[in-house]
Amino acid sequence: MSLRGCTALLFAALSVAGCGSGSYNLYRFEERFLVEDVVDLMTIVFQTGENAFVGDAVDDADLVGAPGPGNGYRATYNLPYAFRIGLDFGAGRASVRVTEGGVPVEDPLGFSFGATAALSVEVVYELIYEGRAAGGRRSDFALLATLTATRPSTAAPFDVEYFIDGHCELGATFCDVATRFRALGRPRDGLTPEFGDAAGFIDDPDVFAVYDLDLDYFAEVFRAQGDVGCCAYFEEVFSYAAVF
Repeated sequence: MSLRGCTALLFAALSVAGCGSGSYNLYRFEERFLVEDVVDLMTIVFQTGENAFVGDAVDDADLVGAPGPGNGYRATYNLPYAFRIGLDFGAGRASVRVTEGGVPVEDPLGFSFGATAALSVEVVYELIYEGRAAGGRRSDFALLATLTATRPSTAAPFDVEYFIDGHCELGATFCDVATRFRALGRPRDGLTPEFGDAAGFIDDPDVFAVYDLDLDYFAEVFRAQGDVGCCAYFEEVFSYAAVF
């Protein structure tokens, strides 16, 4: 069984990232691999949410689909090879569509949450990316993020609900996830405790069966738990610092 070339130093770092295990019927190396899988997956998920909220800097040469009435004012563009926080070095393609108060924004690439006077905003952001995961493995993923942001006045921060779903390949590991969470702005600004959850699966060839993933969000940590095949269980608590 392959150890994926992971070093003892990486294992030690991952053991710090996850704490409070309630796992049983798993080998210790399987627990470590599942910790790595969850960290890599959720790093990608949260970073996609960050990108959807902040927006991407796009050169005119990278625009491959200009927004217009025929496509619902959706802009599609290439992401050149570069280093991106949470995604490491890589490249991909993204698309974005924005509505303010139900009205499409004709220039979605010029939109900013910091500049808008709207009380309600919806952002639909799709990201396809090839890079490297937090643990160093090649990552290849496609995620769709829908942000619904509301506020009572222009002086108040946006309360943003995130819906993110899609799939990823982390080396030889395949993941699928659908999650909902809420934050006052970007995800790293702090998630609303005990709001939303996530479901999905992780198929890691170095773990004997598929992990049925369920997540719960709290103020400082999130918890991953679920069955591994018929006869084992994996539970771990992670600090948000492990994925931001």
